[in-house]
Amino acid sequence: MRLAALALALTALSGCMQAAPRAPSAATKLPGFELDGKPFCFAGANNYYAIYKPRPMVTDLLDSAQRLGLKVLRVWGMLDRGSLDGSVPNADGVGHKDGVYFQYWDPALDRPAYNDGPDGLERLDYLLAAAAERDLKLIVVLVNNWRAFGGMDQYLMWYGREQHHEFFTAEEPRRAYRAWLEHVLSRQNSVNGRPYRDDPTVLAWELANEPRCKSGSAFDRDGGWNGSTITTWAREMSGYVKSLAPSQLVSVGDEGFLATGGEHWAYRQNDGVDHAALTALPDVDFGTFHLYPQDWGTPPGFGERWIADHLEVARQLGKPTLLEEYGVEAAQGWAVRRDSYRRWNDALLRAGSAGLSWMLAGKDERGQRYPDYDGFAFYAGDPTGILLGNYARSFATGGSCGAGAASSPEAPSPFVRVRRPPERVALGWVPR
Repeated sequence: MRLAALALALTALSGCMQAAPRAPSAATKLPGFELDGKPFCFAGANNYYAIYKPRPMVTDLLDSAQRLGLKVLRVWGMLDRGSLDGSVPNADGVGHKDGVYFQYWDPALDRPAYNDGPDGLERLDYLLAAAAERDLKLIVVLVNNWRAFGGMDQYLMWYGREQHHEFFTAEEPRRAYRAWLEHVLSRQNSVNGRPYRDDPTVLAWELANEPRCKSGSAFDRDGGWNGSTITTWAREMSGYVKSLAPSQLVSVGDEGFLATGGEHWAYRQNDGVDHAALTALPDVDFGTFHLYPQDWGTPPGFGERWIADHLEVARQLGKPTLLEEYGVEAAQGWAVRRDSYRRWNDALLRAGSAGLSWMLAGKDERGQRYPDYDGFAFYAGDPTGILLGNYARSFATGGSCGAGAASSPEAPSPFVRVRRPPERVALGWVPR
């Protein structure tokens, strides 16, 4: 997510990128996804406001995605605040969005409590039900690294803690997060009656948005964490999600920072993120990585290298991977955005991977375009929307998302599954 990450990313900038990537092998396709026993090839987008805006805005957004041919949306499944009486502060401003919040601190109970009503989780009920009606799949993110929407620092404020990495290590926030997982995944949708854990609309439950051991806040510390801190937490939480919802996929939501070394900070286990180790976890079904060259201060050509290196990790681990956030600010000019999106999507198409752009927006309450607050938004009828709609059709009809037939003789499933290759390769890759 863009606004909170920009300042922190720029402070870590050091040097320039490494040598040019090796060309992807045309003979070696990535493992992919399947749906109803057939390859599931898709393009998608992100959106953050669908969980709290009025229903007409939600349906307009979903209709826009459908018109563009997008099959997957990545959305927030969290909205955390302090106590309602103000005794525990909000990490994010007033602590709600348009009066909507999902989780809050209850001083009487001395623990987090949940808002299951119309200004709470019923908003997520509607989003899931409306997406199902349009045959859209959702990746649902369960906590934010950044303070927008409350996030990890809100968990720490509940327990009087002030070090961001303690979200991953301290027992109280870990226990509260596990309770949140259980509450959400055990919920029954008030619109269509489906239990969340049995809803094939959910492509994946995502552990966090851009987890790091820092958040660009006063809670950041340089010590107390290392390169295994987030991986240890993700091992615990991915296993817990799988125990609650074994039919649905699990992803981490990391930005893809690698631990291979090099001049650029994104290859030096930035803020404790080890993408290969996270993706290799047994209960993590696919890898995730993000790409914002301007935000990260990277030189020309970084995007192609970044994609190639993550495709290689995925090949060696025998798992799919998604470029689940990418963007070029509109201020960079249409030509820069167009050419970047073409190069990146072409690389994903060749490899049989997929991408989710940041971010698709629709109409607001007045029937006007939702404001482009962070500079990355696109709309169904604008040049970016037309370009990405064309790519969505290419992914659906001309993409090669994974090699071979369905991975098991089981009956076709309405849940998205991973199509496994015959063998996994031990990870021994170092980019050159």
